Amino acid sequence: MKKMYLIPALKVEEAMAAQMLAESLAISDDPVDGGDALTKEDKSWDIWNAE
Repeated sequence: MKKMYLIPALKVEEAMAAQMLAESLAISDDPVDGGDALTKEDKSWDIWNAE
């Protein structure tokens, strides 16, 4: 049976975003209390729970 060599092909496509997909939170120089930090609200599921 004859072996057939398949030439690799590459196709480059470019895309531009039509609008902003994500945005960072605003940065402030004001000090923040650690209790005001953003955390997960539902604490019932904890993968690091020591059993």
